[in-house]
Amino acid sequence: MNISIDLLPQRVKAKERGGVPVIPVAGACTVIVAASFLTFMYVDTKSSVQSLEQEVAAQTEVRNTAQQEFLTKTTGMTEYNYIDYYTNMNTLLDTIYKDTIDLKERVYMLLPDRAEVNSYSFLNNGDLSMQITFHSKGDAAIYLNRLLNADLVTSAEVQTISTSNEDLLYQSQFTLKLDTIVGEES
Repeated sequence: MNISIDLLPQRVKAKERGGVPVIPVAGACTVIVAASFLTFMYVDTKSSVQSLEQEVAAQTEVRNTAQQEFLTKTTGMTEYNYIDYYTNMNTLLDTIYKDTIDLKERVYMLLPDRAEVNSYSFLNNGDLSMQITFHSKGDAAIYLNRLLNADLVTSAEVQTISTSNEDLLYQSQFTLKLDTIVGEES
């Protein structure tokens, strides 16, 4: 059997019993502060995520609008894609009509020396109208003969020949019919 002997006065014992335990109170305060901090961080992070989601949605809407505007501008015939449109049209027309630039060069190669073309009007059906300045009436006759013997010309005629007295130049108006359809034979 154990006998306890208390030699301390009664006042000291009362103080020991009446004191608040420091470690459990400090632990509880730490838990409360940590829980409050974590709750604040959760709410703050959640609101940040929501604001980022709204910003991403807004940026996505801006991107979709810009993409739609781009498609609108590049679909069909617009000022942004007319080069492709005309290139494709030229390719298609080249499968139907002979190259008009080649026809023009071939008609110009038949011109006599010192002759100048003042006007050149060509239609895809083969009608060609030209006004040419010659230095003699004979040059106009030579050019008409060359045109009639060319394989690309179906018909040719001189509409008018006029002269200016001071320059001694002859203005001639020619009307031609050219083979313009691919595969067309004269």
